[in-house]
Amino acid sequence: MSDTRYEIREVSVTARAVAGVRAEVRRGHVGAEFGRYLDQVYAAGRAGVVKLDGQNIFIYRGASADTLTVDFCVGVTAPFEPTGNVVPLETPSGAAVMTIHHGDYSRLAEANAALRAWCEANHRKASGPSWEVYGHWDPDPAKLQTEVYYLLR
Repeated sequence: MSDTRYEIREVSVTARAVAGVRAEVRRGHVGAEFGRYLDQVYAAGRAGVVKLDGQNIFIYRGASADTLTVDFCVGVTAPFEPTGNVVPLETPSGAAVMTIHHGDYSRLAEANAALRAWCEANHRKASGPSWEVYGHWDPDPAKLQTEVYYLLR
């Protein structure tokens, strides 16, 4: 079964350089916690240590029953040396399944559910990290767009 609100595609993705801060965040609290980690990345950009492109990317590296391991990242335009908690990272690469979520971030779970349902219906296994690539911010939630990816086995 799949959610017809989401067009789901299998894609081949290449790694993308990002600057990020890795954190352990309680499940259900990413929306409340991301700011303090992204603030560190943007501070490194304002200090001229990191050349940022301004696109936010959250990479979900692991999970337990209570917590998520998340890299809170911003795309970069040049290599850089680690500064404080901000380190050079890359998005995953390889075969992936993706969809685009249109609308409020509080409903991103629906895109994730649609991707998991697609994997099950198509006998594909998600393997390793998943990630979200955020479009430009707009105060109108209807104009928000987020790409959601799951790496495939």
